[in-house]
Amino acid sequence: SSNLAHLDALATQVSARATYEAGPTAIARSISGYLFHEVGFHGNSMEYYNPDNSFLNRVLETHAGIPITLSLLFIEVARRLDLRCSGIGLPGHFIVSLDGTGEYFDPFNSGALLSAADCKTLVQRISAGHLEWADEFLAPCTKHSILLRMLNNLKSIYMHTKNYTKAVGIIERMTIITPGLLSLHQEQAWCHAQQHEYRLAINVLEGYLEHSNDSDNTQVKDQINGLWGSLSRLN
Repeated sequence: SSNLAHLDALATQVSARATYEAGPTAIARSISGYLFHEVGFHGNSMEYYNPDNSFLNRVLETHAGIPITLSLLFIEVARRLDLRCSGIGLPGHFIVSLDGTGEYFDPFNSGALLSAADCKTLVQRISAGHLEWADEFLAPCTKHSILLRMLNNLKSIYMHTKNYTKAVGIIERMTIITPGLLSLHQEQAWCHAQQHEYRLAINVLEGYLEHSNDSDNTQVKDQINGLWGSLSRLN
């Protein structure tokens, strides 16, 4: 696709700027310098909750994104240069680790180079000192968890802006990769109910019950009964 070709081209440009003998840190710095200083990819602080920030194809077009999409951009360019990087889902922020070096990059903040101690300081600042540091904060994210986190961002944006149709589309994708999660079915039913689509809401929850192994589904059954009540009042 054109997006993959775009990523290939970015990697080619970085490769031309890095010396053949360069080690991992030097190559990572070349990626950071090219993407965030030459090309101008940047954190979209002014429109942080714009849905475009969560779509990598739009980030490639606008050069603006949020921490997770800019980190994904960095990781994909690095992968094309045989550089092993991982996504790190810090509480309230997302960065990239340069595997095996103890070094981290913050793509949302111009690709700043961070140490583990810097990451700890960052979390303390974001949480206003309320969150106690845990070393597992620096554990690499799987591709599955990165995708889920990106979808969750979009779901939150669409629900907050009352774009329930798009929220349902995102939730349906989330249930494909994490089937059987009650909270997702409840959120989807809630979105349908907000649009007075009570039959669709009932179908979602009844579909959950059909595949549920939970011995106590009283809460879900009560919700279904409530939706039938709402539906009857429309007639």
